[in-house]
Amino acid sequence: MVQTRASAVLPETVPVLVVGAGPVGLSLAIEFRLRGIDVLVLERDLEIVDGHPKGRGNDLRTLEAFRRWGVSSELHRLAWQTRNPDQKVIITEAISQPPLGAYPLQYGRSAAESREYAAEPSLSVPQPILMRVLQKRALELGAWIFRGWEAVSFQQDSQSVTTEIQSPTGSLHTVLSNYVVGCDGPGSKVRKAAGITQKQVGPIARAVSYVVRSEGYKIKDLISSPAHDSLAFLMVLNPKVSTIISIPDEEHWGFGLHVPDDGPNPTEQEIQEAGEQVLGVKTPLHIVSTSSYRVSTRVSQSYRTGRLFIAGDASHLCPPTGGHNMNVGIGDAVNLGWKISAVLKGWGGEKLLDSYDLERRPVGESVSNSAMENSYSMAKIKEVFAELPSLEENSTPEERFQRGDIAYQTTFTQWNSFGIVLGQRYDKSPLTVQDHWIAPPYSPSEYWNYASPGHRAPHLWLDDGAPLLDYLGPEFTLLEIEASEEEVSLLLSAASRVGLPLTRIQLGANIARSKYPARMTIIRPDQYISWQGDELKDADRVIELIRGQQLQ
Repeated sequence: MVQTRASAVLPETVPVLVVGAGPVGLSLAIEFRLRGIDVLVLERDLEIVDGHPKGRGNDLRTLEAFRRWGVSSELHRLAWQTRNPDQKVIITEAISQPPLGAYPLQYGRSAAESREYAAEPSLSVPQPILMRVLQKRALELGAWIFRGWEAVSFQQDSQSVTTEIQSPTGSLHTVLSNYVVGCDGPGSKVRKAAGITQKQVGPIARAVSYVVRSEGYKIKDLISSPAHDSLAFLMVLNPKVSTIISIPDEEHWGFGLHVPDDGPNPTEQEIQEAGEQVLGVKTPLHIVSTSSYRVSTRVSQSYRTGRLFIAGDASHLCPPTGGHNMNVGIGDAVNLGWKISAVLKGWGGEKLLDSYDLERRPVGESVSNSAMENSYSMAKIKEVFAELPSLEENSTPEERFQRGDIAYQTTFTQWNSFGIVLGQRYDKSPLTVQDHWIAPPYSPSEYWNYASPGHRAPHLWLDDGAPLLDYLGPEFTLLEIEASEEEVSLLLSAASRVGLPLTRIQLGANIARSKYPARMTIIRPDQYISWQGDELKDADRVIELIRGQQLQ
């Protein structure tokens, strides 16, 4: 099946060519089309298939993008819903047994928990469903999406990139573009064509996961007790198996095993025995699907070579512990989309494209490190539980809770990741104008919810009940709190002279001062703070810096 914007004719030229129509490639397409930039997306798979469960978690930062793109309401409707909106981590020694306890989860999954930090709660939705929603939106906005077409080779010069493309019938075509972005996964052809190498940590093991159907035991029934009402994540821990359970539907459930990286896959008997340990009941298990990954991290040494860029799994890869890899990839798209668009429109300076690597690669490294630490913690828990004595049948609820709390505290960052999600920083970016407002050191589990250059603009609820996010301009925004009209006019004029779009928002001190300390704050198109200040010494210099223009 081939889907295009207007016809089945491949365009000969296009400003941006995106390779890969996964969540990251589709996110880029939406970003470009919202800015009026033509974009062609190539995807070798003919259809979006419902395969092995993965990429279900969409965090608070990703939901800000979904809201801007007009897809968040539909995704909330399709998302996992718990009976108790205060979602938690349920820890148990076997699925069929009563849980040890329910433990706090700082994922922003409920409106009550997320209200202080973001406009919408995070959500859990299967990746194929997400991709269908994003693809639909990209097509509505006018993106070209060619499924079944594969990029074969790339040749770039100082002006453009020539991409050779193979159609579903095997015929070869060429497309000329200003830029190519590889969102084509771990084996990225774009990355290889760009000559970008990667550094790797691990592998410490190979994780093999299975979705199964257990005869006589539907997962829907096993998690129907009041103790499971707040279930967001189900972690099974016993002396033989430690795993996080996936629940793709009412009947099937999934679990994972770690094996030596160079060792064979578990046998059917070993899978059966491990599954019975996870379930807590002896019954036949029928394998529905299987998948595996190496427990390691890979981060590219650069995210750009000339006119070739990489994003998502093509640029960084980490274990799913914590659920960050896809979200960080969507963050790559949000960062890169406005920058390439600005350069194509003429108001973006030469430093803008360089800043993509400088800003996003450190994020990819820090998140990959956190995910790897989460994997180490999961391995450690298995060892700890193997040494603990069995719980007595008449153990008290407090004793059972304390047993689970050992696991929860050891894996704390996996469940409490507001710093990773909302605290990604661009402090050292050439687009950030530093000042005397200094933030505390970065923490993966804690988020510093105040304005500072290089940080995400903090969320606010305005008088009309709408979030600040809804009022931010499509490009740059000047947020002013009791600023002088003269200084505001100087900034607006300086932006106008170079064509930089700058939307003005006036907020009362009673609303904004709790999180925004300065009288003037400039917020980027990706909702990061470029500059803030109480006085303005050189408006032209500020505008030149934030748009990536090289100062003489």
